[in-house]
Amino acid sequence: AYAFTYGRPNFGDIIANTLIQERTDLEGGANDPNEVPGTITVTNPNLVPWTADNYDLSLEYYTSKGGMYSVGAFRKDIQNFFGSGAKIATLEDLKEMDLDPRFLGFEIRTKFNSGTARVTGMEFSARQSLDRLGGWGRHFSIFVNGTKLKLEGSQSADFSTFIPTTGNWGVIFRKDRVSMALRWNYRDAVRGTLQTAFGPDAYNYSAAITKMDFTIGYEITPRLSLAGNVKNLLDEDSFAMRYGSQTPAYARQSARRQYGALMSVGIKGSF
Repeated sequence: AYAFTYGRPNFGDIIANTLIQERTDLEGGANDPNEVPGTITVTNPNLVPWTADNYDLSLEYYTSKGGMYSVGAFRKDIQNFFGSGAKIATLEDLKEMDLDPRFLGFEIRTKFNSGTARVTGMEFSARQSLDRLGGWGRHFSIFVNGTKLKLEGSQSADFSTFIPTTGNWGVIFRKDRVSMALRWNYRDAVRGTLQTAFGPDAYNYSAAITKMDFTIGYEITPRLSLAGNVKNLLDEDSFAMRYGSQTPAYARQSARRQYGALMSVGIKGSF
């Protein structure tokens, strides 16, 4: 398959605006030359949509028992891809933006069209009933799918919406009116915004994480059922990282978020 697509920038990135955030947690004080006293985020009204030529090739096989196996490859050639940049403000920069000299040394952040980029990848998916294992097996089915991306572009290219590796797998049980499922979801580390205060190649990252979800349902009538769901059953924490090649390993973690397990129970109907 072939498709031509384009993506518009968010309104918040193109409506003229300057946001200044001053840090209040400076360890060495406001006059410490090793500290970045704050950030100046400037929007770019000249940011234009990106366009892409997309190529997809896939092969699928379906079994007589309802199973499915597929594998595919794809490529996305992008023009005017979005990029993000950051630099330390000079007096010339502040004069150009009509800002007070007291913001000297702040980090200026903005977005722009960084040129061409390419996303290539492969994906696979499989779903199969276990009925061949005997009478008990007909109540179970398993599934697995995954995607692997290769991201190519300039150092400033913003790939924050592309996750290099993802995977999902699990087992589903169905018998009479009862259904249950265990699902695992893996998400690779994702690179975020540039952080020049920590080095010329430093970025924010969301660390890789694997979560497990559990669902259960009971069919009261063909149109009405009870449903329960637990997301992040094992209470996995997520970690935010901030580092570059100059950052020692012990200083890379910037935050640890504990969301806990999210439980919900309700009634589900279709009419």
